[in-house]
Parts: sequence; structure tokens; C-alpha cells
Amino acid sequence: MATQGSAKTLFLTVDNTRFAYRLIGTAKSTSPPLLMLNHVRSTIDTWDPSVIDPLAVTRQLIIVDYPGLGHSTGAVGASVLSFAESILAFLRVILPTIHATNVDVLGFSLGGYVAQDLALIAPDLINKLVLSGTGPSLGTNLERPMTEIQSTIFSPIPDPAAVITAFFPPTTGSEGSDWLNRSTTSRAGVAGENEEPSIAGFTTGPALQPLIKAYLTWDADPLPYSLLQTIQKDVLVTAGDNDLIVTTQNSFTLARQLPRANFVMFPGSGHGHLFQYAAYFTKLVEDFLGEGLPVAPFSAGTIAPL
Repeated sequence: MATQGSAKTLFLTVDNTRFAYRLIGTAKSTSPPLLMLNHVRSTIDTWDPSVIDPLAVTRQLIIVDYPGLGHSTGAVGASVLSFAESILAFLRVILPTIHATNVDVLGFSLGGYVAQDLALIAPDLINKLVLSGTGPSLGTNLERPMTEIQSTIFSPIPDPAAVITAFFPPTTGSEGSDWLNRSTTSRAGVAGENEEPSIAGFTTGPALQPLIKAYLTWDADPLPYSLLQTIQKDVLVTAGDNDLIVTTQNSFTLARQLPRANFVMFPGSGHGHLFQYAAYFTKLVEDFLGEGLPVAPFSAGTIAPL
């Protein structure tokens, strides 16, 4: 089975954007593929194999670079909604080729923002949602991260030590550096060989400014927040108990606004809780997608797309 470190990089052109993506794991008729949407500044090369590889044992994963980022071409979206619309266009083309009609979605951080908009604009394509280290858009009871943290994650040249501090509490020892090493080197064995592209690390250069704008303006858009209660999907929201990037309070507020959500908080962890507790996190996701967690005993019915 292909892994994060060995899967072939594929390309698909949709609406003048050449999407870079990978299919990892084996397709199963009993479960839809799982679309993986990563955090701000990330690429398909920087997913942690400790999360990707266990999930790929039970289902097919789709990992994809947003337009203008990583190995994908095109313009970086001006808003989270434009990111979601681009991913939707990609899904409309790719799903028939892999004999799928819908997807489960795991969105981490920025990916969770995109996943919320996807569920609003294309509920027909979305089955279940896993929203990790993420929060709602402009709404009540929300907290902004410290300015120092924002400066850290948007520094023109990422400082590895600062990134680790933003993702992991200091009490976790070497787990932060281990995560960063896994995430940035998993493709080292294949990069540049057999037509595989070189490793695309965290986003820098001209693409960074429009990416920052899209990320930050999510906090100024009241529409997704106001429509959260129309998302009639089973949702798993996960958070660390002290997230410095998307505050834990925001993740809890997100879960409270989603009618069919489970909320799980990981102790002694922050934004990178899914990597710190990778074995437990992936088992939790598998249980949720396989209907092993409680679900709300009601539904408000089908909601028309936004």
C-alpha cells in the first residue's frame, strides 16, 4: 500500500488550475474516500505520516494542494470561500474517476475553515466532517490568538523552534521536533526521483501574502458562523486543551453551533494535538467515520446549498 512517503503525485487540470494530489490507501465500496485538508502554509508534502498512514489502512485518502500552493498552479484564493469553491471544482471532476459520489472530510486548522464552507456550498458531496484545531468565522464568544502567535505562524521565513512552540506545549519534550521532522522529511526518499517533484515545504514568497489575507479575513465573515446550524452532518470536533493558534474556546463554540457534533478535547496539548496523540486521534477518527461514536437522535432535514 502506498504511504505518505511513497504515494505517486498526480495532477488534474480544472478551470485553468493544475491541482497536485495523491490517492493513498485502497478504495472501499462501504466507505467514501476521506478528503484531507491541511493547515495554513502547508502542502501535500508536509502531512504527518503518523496521521496519514494509519487512516489509509481503512479507507482511501485524497490529499490535495490548494491552488497556487505547494505543487498546484493557479492563483491563491482571496478568501476561504474561494478555497472551498476551488476544492469543490476539483472534487466534481476527480470523484467520478475513482467511482465515488461523496467524501468524508478531515480539515485541520485552515482546512477546517475550508471544510465548513464546503459543507455549506455542496452538502450533496459531504458525508461526515472531522474538524481539528479549527473554529468558526466571525461570531459571539470567540477569542483571537495572541499577536505574538500570529506573527510566528506568518513569519516570512518559518522559524522551526517558534513553529514547534506554537503547535506544542513545552511539557511535551521532543514530540514537537519529532513531528516537524516527520512532516518535512517524509517525502525525502522519493522527491526528485521518477518524475516526482522536489519537496514543497511551508509556503514562503509571493504566495504568502494572499494566503495570510484569506486566512485572516475568515474572522471577519459572519455568514459561515450564522449558517453553522444548517449543517445537518455528523461532525467530530477535536482540540487541544490549550491551543494557541485557534483557541480551544473557539473550537468548543464551533461544536456547540453544529447540531450533530461530538467534541473531544485532548489533555496537555495544543494546536498539534492530532500529531501529539496520533495513534489515539486516528483511532478516534476511524471510530467516528465507522459510526462508533454517539450521534444526535434527530435531524432537521436536508438544507439547500448556499
